[in-house]
Amino acid sequence: MSHLFIEPFGGIAGDMLLAALLDLGDPRVDLVGLRAVVDRVLPGEVELGLETVWRGGLSGSWLRVRTPETGTTPHRGLNDLLDLVRRAELPGGVVQRVDVVLRAIAEAEGRVHGCAPEEVHFHEVGAVDTLLDVVGAAWALERLGVEQVSCTAPLLGSGTVTCAHGVMPVPAPAVAELLRGRPTQLGGGIERTTPTGAALLVALCEQRFQHPARFRATAIGYGAGTKDPAEQPPNLLRVQLGECGPSVVASTDDHGGGGQALAWKLEVTLDDMTPQDLGHALGRLRAAGALEAWSAPVQMKKDRPGAVLTALCRAEQRQALEAEVFAWTPSLGLRWTSVERTECGREVRTVEVEGQAIRVKLRTRPGQPAPDLELDAFPEHEDVVRASETLGLPLRAVRARALAQLYRA
Repeated sequence: MSHLFIEPFGGIAGDMLLAALLDLGDPRVDLVGLRAVVDRVLPGEVELGLETVWRGGLSGSWLRVRTPETGTTPHRGLNDLLDLVRRAELPGGVVQRVDVVLRAIAEAEGRVHGCAPEEVHFHEVGAVDTLLDVVGAAWALERLGVEQVSCTAPLLGSGTVTCAHGVMPVPAPAVAELLRGRPTQLGGGIERTTPTGAALLVALCEQRFQHPARFRATAIGYGAGTKDPAEQPPNLLRVQLGECGPSVVASTDDHGGGGQALAWKLEVTLDDMTPQDLGHALGRLRAAGALEAWSAPVQMKKDRPGAVLTALCRAEQRQALEAEVFAWTPSLGLRWTSVERTECGREVRTVEVEGQAIRVKLRTRPGQPAPDLELDAFPEHEDVVRASETLGLPLRAVRARALAQLYRA
Protein backbone atom coordinates (compact mmCIF):
# COMPACT_ATOMS: atom_id res chain seq x y z
CA MET A 1 0.00 0.00 0.00
CA SER A 2 1.49 3.37 -1.06
CA HIS A 3 1.83 5.51 2.05
CA LEU A 4 2.90 9.13 2.53
CA PHE A 5 4.35 10.03 5.92
CA ILE A 6 4.38 13.79 6.62
CA GLU A 7 6.67 15.23 9.32
CA PRO A 8 5.86 18.92 9.96
CA PHE A 9 8.70 19.26 12.50
CA GLY A 10 9.28 22.82 11.26
CA GLY A 11 5.64 23.56 10.39
CA ILE A 12 3.54 23.16 7.28
CA ALA A 13 2.05 25.38 4.59
CA GLY A 14 0.52 24.42 1.27
CA ASP A 15 3.56 25.41 -0.76
CA MET A 16 5.87 23.56 1.64
CA LEU A 17 3.97 20.29 1.17
CA LEU A 18 3.91 20.69 -2.60
CA ALA A 19 7.64 21.53 -2.68
CA ALA A 20 8.41 18.47 -0.55
CA LEU A 21 6.41 16.25 -2.93
CA LEU A 22 8.40 17.64 -5.85
CA ASP A 23 11.63 17.11 -3.89
CA LEU A 24 10.94 13.36 -3.74
CA GLY A 25 12.49 13.15 -7.20
CA ASP A 26 9.78 10.81 -8.51
CA PRO A 27 9.40 11.17 -12.30
CA ARG A 28 5.62 11.04 -11.96
CA VAL A 29 5.63 14.36 -10.09
CA ASP A 30 7.83 17.08 -11.57
CA LEU A 31 7.66 20.79 -12.31
CA VAL A 32 6.65 20.23 -15.94
CA GLY A 33 3.66 18.14 -14.91
CA LEU A 34 2.70 20.60 -12.19
CA ARG A 35 2.79 23.50 -14.66
CA ALA A 36 0.43 21.59 -16.96
CA VAL A 37 -2.03 21.00 -14.13
CA VAL A 38 -2.09 24.56 -12.80
CA ASP A 39 -2.42 25.86 -16.35
CA ARG A 40 -5.79 24.14 -16.44
CA VAL A 41 -6.94 26.16 -13.44
CA LEU A 42 -5.62 29.51 -14.72
CA PRO A 43 -4.40 29.13 -18.31
CA GLY A 44 -1.20 31.05 -18.98
CA GLU A 45 -1.33 33.11 -15.77
CA VAL A 46 0.89 31.17 -13.37
CA GLU A 47 4.65 31.36 -12.98
CA LEU A 48 6.30 28.49 -11.11
CA GLY A 49 9.89 27.98 -10.06
CA LEU A 50 11.70 25.44 -7.87
CA GLU A 51 14.92 26.27 -6.07
CA THR A 52 17.19 24.48 -3.62
CA VAL A 53 17.59 26.57 -0.46
CA TRP A 54 19.07 26.14 3.01
CA ARG A 55 17.04 26.44 6.19
CA GLY A 56 19.25 26.08 9.24
CA GLY A 57 21.61 23.20 8.56
CA LEU A 58 19.35 21.40 6.07
CA SER A 59 18.54 21.97 2.43
CA GLY A 60 15.20 21.57 0.73
CA SER A 61 13.13 22.68 -2.23
CA TRP A 62 11.39 26.05 -2.20
CA LEU A 63 8.47 26.55 -4.59
CA ARG A 64 7.92 30.01 -6.03
CA VAL A 65 4.34 30.64 -7.16
CA ARG A 66 3.33 33.91 -8.79
CA THR A 67 0.06 34.91 -10.45
CA PRO A 68 -1.41 38.31 -11.34
CA GLU A 69 -3.21 38.13 -7.97
CA THR A 70 -0.11 37.54 -5.85
CA GLY A 71 0.14 40.44 -3.40
CA THR A 72 -3.41 41.66 -4.15
CA THR A 73 -5.51 38.96 -2.56
CA PRO A 74 -9.14 38.73 -3.74
CA HIS A 75 -12.01 37.79 -1.44
CA ARG A 76 -13.58 34.60 -2.72
CA GLY A 77 -16.11 32.19 -1.27
CA LEU A 78 -16.02 28.43 -1.18
CA ASN A 79 -18.20 28.01 -4.26
CA ASP A 80 -16.00 30.43 -6.24
CA LEU A 81 -12.93 28.31 -5.56
CA LEU A 82 -14.70 25.03 -6.26
CA ASP A 83 -15.99 26.41 -9.58
CA LEU A 84 -12.42 27.20 -10.64
CA VAL A 85 -11.43 23.61 -9.89
CA ARG A 86 -14.43 22.01 -11.58
CA ARG A 87 -13.99 24.06 -14.75
CA ALA A 88 -10.39 22.83 -14.97
CA GLU A 89 -11.62 19.26 -15.69
CA LEU A 90 -9.12 17.64 -13.34
CA PRO A 91 -9.19 13.92 -12.45
CA GLY A 92 -11.99 12.94 -10.07
CA GLY A 93 -9.64 11.96 -7.26
CA VAL A 94 -7.91 15.35 -7.42
CA VAL A 95 -11.21 17.25 -7.34
CA GLN A 96 -12.41 15.19 -4.38
CA ARG A 97 -9.30 15.87 -2.30
CA VAL A 98 -9.37 19.58 -3.13
CA ASP A 99 -13.05 19.72 -2.19
CA VAL A 100 -12.36 18.12 1.20
CA VAL A 101 -9.48 20.50 2.01
CA LEU A 102 -11.35 23.66 1.00
CA ARG A 103 -14.47 22.63 2.88
CA ALA A 104 -12.39 21.94 5.99
CA ILE A 105 -11.03 25.50 5.83
CA ALA A 106 -14.47 27.01 5.18
CA GLU A 107 -16.04 25.12 8.09
CA ALA A 108 -13.26 26.18 10.46
CA GLU A 109 -13.48 29.82 9.36
CA GLY A 110 -17.25 29.64 9.67
CA ARG A 111 -17.01 28.45 13.27
CA VAL A 112 -14.52 31.23 14.04
CA HIS A 113 -16.66 33.98 12.47
CA GLY A 114 -20.09 32.56 13.32
CA CYS A 115 -21.38 32.03 9.79
CA ALA A 116 -22.11 29.22 7.34
CA PRO A 117 -19.15 27.78 5.37
CA GLU A 118 -20.64 29.07 2.11
CA GLU A 119 -20.66 32.62 3.50
CA VAL A 120 -16.96 32.67 4.40
CA HIS A 121 -14.71 35.01 2.43
CA PHE A 122 -11.43 33.18 2.21
CA HIS A 123 -9.15 36.30 2.24
CA GLU A 124 -5.57 34.96 2.04
CA VAL A 125 -6.83 31.45 1.33
CA GLY A 126 -8.89 32.78 -1.58
CA ALA A 127 -5.75 33.75 -3.48
CA VAL A 128 -5.15 31.66 -6.57
CA ASP A 129 -1.59 30.78 -5.54
CA THR A 130 -2.92 29.14 -2.36
CA LEU A 131 -5.62 27.32 -4.32
CA LEU A 132 -2.94 26.00 -6.63
CA ASP A 133 -0.95 24.71 -3.64
CA VAL A 134 -3.95 22.56 -2.72
CA VAL A 135 -4.62 21.49 -6.31
CA GLY A 136 -0.93 20.68 -6.80
CA ALA A 137 -0.71 18.60 -3.63
CA ALA A 138 -3.87 16.67 -4.55
CA TRP A 139 -2.52 16.09 -8.07
CA ALA A 140 0.82 14.85 -6.73
CA LEU A 141 -0.86 12.37 -4.37
CA GLU A 142 -2.99 11.10 -7.24
CA ARG A 143 0.03 10.67 -9.50
CA LEU A 144 2.00 8.88 -6.78
CA GLY A 145 -0.89 6.51 -6.10
CA VAL A 146 -0.94 7.41 -2.40
CA GLU A 147 -3.63 5.42 -0.59
CA GLN A 148 -2.79 6.38 3.00
CA VAL A 149 -1.40 9.53 4.61
CA SER A 150 -0.14 9.85 8.18
CA CYS A 151 1.70 12.60 10.03
CA THR A 152 3.27 13.63 13.30
CA ALA A 153 2.15 16.56 15.45
CA PRO A 154 2.83 19.84 13.58
CA LEU A 155 4.83 22.76 14.94
CA LEU A 156 2.40 25.70 15.10
CA GLY A 157 4.76 28.61 15.77
CA SER A 158 4.53 31.42 18.31
CA GLY A 159 3.94 35.16 18.54
CA THR A 160 1.44 36.95 16.30
CA VAL A 161 0.64 37.14 12.60
CA THR A 162 -0.90 39.94 10.52
CA CYS A 163 -3.74 38.88 8.23
CA ALA A 164 -6.89 40.31 6.62
CA HIS A 165 -8.57 40.53 10.05
CA GLY A 166 -5.63 42.36 11.65
CA VAL A 167 -3.08 41.11 14.15
CA MET A 168 -3.89 37.61 15.32
CA PRO A 169 -2.26 35.21 17.78
CA VAL A 170 -0.31 32.20 16.56
CA PRO A 171 -1.75 29.72 15.91
CA ALA A 172 -4.28 31.72 13.89
CA PRO A 173 -7.90 31.12 14.96
CA ALA A 174 -8.66 28.98 11.90
CA VAL A 175 -5.58 26.83 12.56
CA ALA A 176 -6.56 26.35 16.21
CA GLU A 177 -10.07 25.36 15.12
CA LEU A 178 -8.86 22.93 12.46
CA LEU A 179 -6.46 21.21 14.85
CA ARG A 180 -8.74 21.22 17.89
CA GLY A 181 -8.46 17.87 19.67
CA ARG A 182 -5.25 16.86 17.89
CA PRO A 183 -1.69 16.86 19.23
CA THR A 184 0.41 19.89 18.28
CA GLN A 185 3.64 21.64 19.29
CA LEU A 186 4.15 25.32 20.10
CA GLY A 187 7.29 27.32 19.38
CA GLY A 188 9.37 28.38 16.44
CA GLY A 189 9.28 32.18 16.67
CA ILE A 190 6.96 32.79 13.69
CA GLU A 191 3.78 31.35 12.21
CA ARG A 192 4.81 27.80 11.30
CA THR A 193 1.47 26.19 10.37
CA THR A 194 -0.93 28.04 8.07
CA PRO A 195 -4.67 27.37 7.67
CA THR A 196 -4.00 25.66 4.34
CA GLY A 197 -1.30 23.47 5.89
CA ALA A 198 -3.53 22.54 8.83
CA ALA A 199 -6.44 21.72 6.52
CA LEU A 200 -4.24 19.49 4.37
CA LEU A 201 -3.15 17.52 7.43
CA VAL A 202 -6.68 17.12 8.80
CA ALA A 203 -8.22 16.23 5.43
CA LEU A 204 -5.50 13.90 4.16
CA CYS A 205 -4.58 11.98 7.32
CA GLU A 206 -7.06 9.14 7.51
CA GLN A 207 -7.07 8.75 11.29
CA ARG A 208 -5.55 10.66 14.19
CA PHE A 209 -2.03 12.09 13.88
CA GLN A 210 0.15 9.00 14.02
CA HIS A 211 3.17 7.37 12.45
CA PRO A 212 3.40 4.05 10.60
CA ALA A 213 5.18 1.52 12.81
CA ARG A 214 6.20 -0.80 9.97
CA PHE A 215 7.11 1.58 7.20
CA ARG A 216 9.65 1.21 4.40
CA ALA A 217 10.58 4.53 2.81
CA THR A 218 11.44 4.56 -0.89
CA ALA A 219 11.88 8.33 -1.31
CA ILE A 220 12.34 11.35 0.98
CA GLY A 221 11.67 15.01 0.20
CA TYR A 222 12.05 18.33 2.03
CA GLY A 223 9.91 21.40 1.39
CA ALA A 224 11.10 24.81 2.59
CA GLY A 225 9.07 27.75 3.84
CA THR A 226 9.77 31.22 2.50
CA LYS A 227 11.13 32.60 5.79
CA ASP A 228 14.40 31.50 7.37
CA PRO A 229 13.97 32.31 11.08
CA ALA A 230 16.88 32.25 13.49
CA GLU A 231 14.85 30.23 15.99
CA GLN A 232 15.06 26.48 15.53
CA PRO A 233 13.92 24.09 14.17
CA PRO A 234 14.58 24.93 10.51
CA ASN A 235 11.55 26.05 8.51
CA LEU A 236 11.23 22.73 6.67
CA LEU A 237 8.71 19.97 6.14
CA ARG A 238 9.77 16.38 5.45
CA VAL A 239 7.74 13.78 3.56
CA GLN A 240 8.55 10.12 3.10
CA LEU A 241 6.95 8.00 0.40
CA GLY A 242 6.90 4.27 0.95
CA GLU A 243 4.94 1.18 1.82
CA CYS A 244 3.02 0.32 4.97
CA GLY A 245 1.85 -3.18 5.84
CA PRO A 246 -1.61 -4.04 7.20
CA SER A 247 -2.47 -3.36 10.84
CA VAL A 248 0.85 -1.70 11.58
CA VAL A 249 -0.16 1.80 12.62
CA ALA A 250 1.06 2.87 16.06
CA SER A 251 0.00 6.10 17.72
CA THR A 252 2.41 8.78 18.88
CA ASP A 253 -0.16 11.27 20.12
CA ASP A 254 -0.94 12.29 23.66
CA HIS A 255 -3.80 9.84 23.98
CA GLY A 256 -1.66 6.71 24.25
CA GLY A 257 -3.00 5.05 21.11
CA GLY A 258 -6.40 6.77 21.05
CA GLY A 259 -7.67 10.22 20.26
CA GLN A 260 -9.93 12.30 18.08
CA ALA A 261 -10.13 11.81 14.33
CA LEU A 262 -12.07 13.56 11.59
CA ALA A 263 -14.70 11.49 9.80
CA TRP A 264 -17.51 12.23 7.34
CA LYS A 265 -21.13 11.34 8.04
CA LEU A 266 -23.40 10.35 5.17
CA GLU A 267 -27.16 10.54 5.68
CA VAL A 268 -29.98 9.67 3.29
CA THR A 269 -33.69 9.51 4.17
CA LEU A 270 -35.76 6.84 2.39
CA ASP A 271 -39.44 5.89 2.41
CA ASP A 272 -39.71 3.63 -0.64
CA MET A 273 -37.47 0.64 0.10
CA THR A 274 -38.25 -2.78 1.52
CA PRO A 275 -36.43 -3.87 4.70
CA GLN A 276 -34.54 -6.45 2.64
CA ASP A 277 -33.31 -3.86 0.15
CA LEU A 278 -32.39 -1.46 2.95
CA GLY A 279 -30.33 -4.16 4.65
CA HIS A 280 -28.56 -4.92 1.39
CA ALA A 281 -27.69 -1.23 0.92
CA LEU A 282 -26.19 -1.15 4.43
CA GLY A 283 -24.03 -4.15 3.58
CA ARG A 284 -22.83 -2.42 0.41
CA LEU A 285 -21.80 0.67 2.40
CA ARG A 286 -19.79 -1.44 4.84
CA ALA A 287 -18.10 -3.26 1.96
CA ALA A 288 -17.21 0.11 0.37
CA GLY A 289 -15.19 1.11 3.43
CA ALA A 290 -17.68 2.62 5.89
CA LEU A 291 -16.34 2.79 9.43
CA GLU A 292 -19.89 2.39 10.72
CA ALA A 293 -23.26 2.02 8.99
CA TRP A 294 -26.77 1.84 10.48
CA SER A 295 -30.40 2.73 9.89
CA ALA A 296 -33.07 4.25 12.14
CA PRO A 297 -36.85 4.52 11.65
CA VAL A 298 -38.41 7.94 10.96
CA GLN A 299 -41.86 9.26 10.12
CA MET A 300 -41.95 10.76 6.63
CA LYS A 301 -44.35 13.06 4.79
CA LYS A 302 -47.96 11.86 4.51
CA ASP A 303 -47.26 9.84 7.69
CA ARG A 304 -45.36 7.19 5.78
CA PRO A 305 -42.81 5.13 7.75
CA GLY A 306 -39.26 5.48 6.49
CA ALA A 307 -35.64 5.12 7.52
CA VAL A 308 -32.52 7.25 7.77
CA LEU A 309 -29.52 5.42 6.36
CA THR A 310 -26.31 6.69 8.01
CA ALA A 311 -22.64 5.84 7.53
CA LEU A 312 -19.30 7.19 8.76
CA CYS A 313 -16.19 7.09 6.60
CA ARG A 314 -12.83 8.72 5.95
CA ALA A 315 -12.53 11.39 3.26
CA GLU A 316 -11.06 8.93 0.77
CA GLN A 317 -14.19 6.74 0.89
CA ARG A 318 -16.75 9.49 0.25
CA GLN A 319 -16.96 8.97 -3.49
CA ALA A 320 -17.26 5.18 -3.14
CA LEU A 321 -20.07 5.45 -0.58
CA GLU A 322 -21.97 7.96 -2.71
CA ALA A 323 -21.78 5.56 -5.66
CA GLU A 324 -23.22 2.74 -3.54
CA VAL A 325 -26.13 4.88 -2.31
CA PHE A 326 -27.13 5.89 -5.82
CA ALA A 327 -26.64 2.35 -7.15
CA TRP A 328 -28.68 0.53 -4.48
CA THR A 329 -31.31 3.06 -3.37
CA PRO A 330 -33.76 5.30 -5.28
CA SER A 331 -32.50 8.41 -3.45
CA LEU A 332 -32.30 11.72 -5.34
CA GLY A 333 -29.66 13.12 -3.00
CA LEU A 334 -27.75 12.70 0.25
CA ARG A 335 -26.16 14.81 2.97
CA TRP A 336 -22.54 15.06 4.15
CA THR A 337 -21.33 16.54 7.44
CA SER A 338 -17.93 16.34 9.11
CA VAL A 339 -17.76 14.85 12.60
CA GLU A 340 -15.12 14.04 15.17
CA ARG A 341 -14.75 10.51 16.55
CA THR A 342 -12.92 9.68 19.74
CA GLU A 343 -11.11 6.49 18.75
CA CYS A 344 -9.19 3.84 20.64
CA GLY A 345 -5.96 2.40 19.37
CA ARG A 346 -6.50 -1.10 17.98
CA GLU A 347 -4.38 -4.20 17.57
CA VAL A 348 -5.25 -7.78 16.61
CA ARG A 349 -3.37 -10.79 17.99
CA THR A 350 -3.97 -14.45 17.15
CA VAL A 351 -3.95 -17.24 19.74
CA GLU A 352 -4.64 -20.99 19.44
CA VAL A 353 -7.17 -23.02 21.40
CA GLU A 354 -6.62 -26.73 20.80
CA GLY A 355 -5.41 -26.07 17.27
CA GLN A 356 -8.09 -23.48 16.43
CA ALA A 357 -6.87 -19.97 15.56
CA ILE A 358 -8.78 -17.20 17.31
CA ARG A 359 -8.19 -13.51 16.72
CA VAL A 360 -8.32 -11.27 19.79
CA LYS A 361 -8.90 -7.54 19.36
CA LEU A 362 -7.02 -5.29 21.78
CA ARG A 363 -7.96 -1.68 22.34
CA THR A 364 -5.86 1.11 23.84
CA ARG A 365 -8.17 3.66 25.45
CA PRO A 366 -7.39 7.40 25.27
CA GLY A 367 -5.02 8.26 28.09
CA GLN A 368 -3.56 4.75 28.34
CA PRO A 369 -0.05 3.77 27.22
CA ALA A 370 -1.08 0.14 26.52
CA PRO A 371 -4.11 -2.18 26.64
CA ASP A 372 -5.35 -3.59 29.95
CA LEU A 373 -5.65 -7.29 29.10
CA GLU A 374 -8.46 -7.81 31.61
CA LEU A 375 -10.62 -4.96 30.28
CA ASP A 376 -9.49 -4.37 26.70
CA ALA A 377 -9.21 -7.84 25.10
CA PHE A 378 -12.11 -9.11 22.97
CA PRO A 379 -12.00 -12.46 21.11
CA GLU A 380 -13.59 -12.26 17.64
CA HIS A 381 -17.06 -13.79 17.87
CA GLU A 382 -16.92 -15.52 14.48
CA ASP A 383 -13.67 -17.29 15.43
CA VAL A 384 -15.12 -18.30 18.81
CA VAL A 385 -18.23 -19.77 17.16
CA ARG A 386 -16.17 -21.74 14.63
CA ALA A 387 -13.88 -23.15 17.35
CA SER A 388 -16.87 -23.91 19.58
CA GLU A 389 -18.58 -25.96 16.88
CA THR A 390 -15.36 -27.75 15.90
CA LEU A 391 -14.31 -28.61 19.47
CA GLY A 392 -17.76 -29.17 20.94
CA LEU A 393 -17.17 -26.59 23.67
CA PRO A 394 -19.50 -23.84 24.93
CA LEU A 395 -18.82 -20.37 23.58
CA ARG A 396 -17.86 -19.03 27.03
CA ALA A 397 -15.31 -21.86 27.48
CA VAL A 398 -13.62 -21.09 24.15
CA ARG A 399 -13.60 -17.40 24.98
CA ALA A 400 -12.05 -18.02 28.40
CA ARG A 401 -9.34 -20.28 26.95
CA ALA A 402 -8.49 -17.75 24.25
CA LEU A 403 -8.02 -15.03 26.87
CA ALA A 404 -5.95 -17.39 29.04
CA GLN A 405 -3.64 -18.03 26.07
CA LEU A 406 -3.34 -14.29 25.52
CA TYR A 407 -2.41 -13.69 29.17
CA ARG A 408 0.33 -16.34 28.96
CA ALA A 409 1.79 -14.90 25.72
